[in-house]
Amino acid sequence: MTAPSAACAFPGCELPVAPPPPTGGRSAYCARPDHNRTTAFAARRARAAEDSPAPGGTPAGTPPAPRAADTLTRVADRLRQTLAAIEEQVHSATDALTRAADAELLEAERAAIRTDARREVAEAEQRASAADRLRAVAERTTREALEAAARAEDGAARAREEAAVARDEAATAQAATEVAHAEADRARLDLGAAEAARAEADAGRRDAERRRDAAVRDAESARGEQARAQQGWDRAVADAAAARERAAHADAARDEALAAERAAREQLERVRAETAEAVHRAEQAAAAARLEAAAADGRARAADARAEAEAGRAEAQAVRAERAERRAEESRRDRLTAEEARDRAVAAQARLEEALRARRAEPAAGRPADAAPGTDQPPPAAPGPASAGPHEP
Repeated sequence: MTAPSAACAFPGCELPVAPPPPTGGRSAYCARPDHNRTTAFAARRARAAEDSPAPGGTPAGTPPAPRAADTLTRVADRLRQTLAAIEEQVHSATDALTRAADAELLEAERAAIRTDARREVAEAEQRASAADRLRAVAERTTREALEAAARAEDGAARAREEAAVARDEAATAQAATEVAHAEADRARLDLGAAEAARAEADAGRRDAERRRDAAVRDAESARGEQARAQQGWDRAVADAAAARERAAHADAARDEALAAERAAREQLERVRAETAEAVHRAEQAAAAARLEAAAADGRARAADARAEAEAGRAEAQAVRAERAERRAEESRRDRLTAEEARDRAVAAQARLEEALRARRAEPAAGRPADAAPGTDQPPPAAPGPASAGPHEP
């Protein structure tokens, strides 16, 4: 079962005591703001003044004396005595209440001081723990930064080596490009010569074609002459027949006709042979010219392809060299960043160690000089504003 809560210490108040304050200590009054030590003391004084007997009054249970027997002097003396006793009681009660209030206030202040001290010690321990964690993080960061710096240096060395290799390859590619350009120039010269040869071949072909056309025309003329000879032979045959019919002079006409026929046939064969030979020579010259032109074109295209390939390889080598230089630059930037991170980590670790030394030096600075180190005597509580007052019990 839950114990019943205490009632408020204010006279006549039956409300429960308010919860303890966050700073620690105990509370003797309820949550009303007008119920505190000062108002309770004033209320108790007012109640004590109300409960005290009136001056010159008769105590309860005492039979009244005859007023006629009391003189004015005796009444005045009793009144002065009563007032003096009341003043002494009031002074005594005031001193007791003051001492009680001072004792309660001092106890509350001591409890608050002890609570603050415990809280500061806990916060100092938390800060020390956080400083240890931060120092561990800083050490780990420093190690990682050193490892990153080492990796960056290795990467920079590899990048420099790759850049050197790339530069060598670029120089080789440049030389190959120059050689390819020279070959391309020679190919262009060969192409010019081939063009000239092709032009000459074209001229020869045109000449052969002209000769072929002339031969064809000659063959046509020969065919016309053959036709005419055939006609003459026919006429000669007719004349021979007529001569044979006439029988006197047929032999002479026949011999002439046969001679003319043989001459015409021989001339026709010669014209055909010359025409065929001229056509064959023209065709051979045209074929040779075409082959030479095709070979020259192939050499020119091959030279251009080689030049383009060499130029492409040179450009690729230049791109690789540029990429290697970029990687080297990035490695240098990474190394600088790693060095900056390492410097920041070292500075942060130094600051943390200095803060930790200062935090550890604070309890040693607050320890009394006469307390021997290593003893189990607890350190005294820090003096508060009311710990050395004149009313300390």
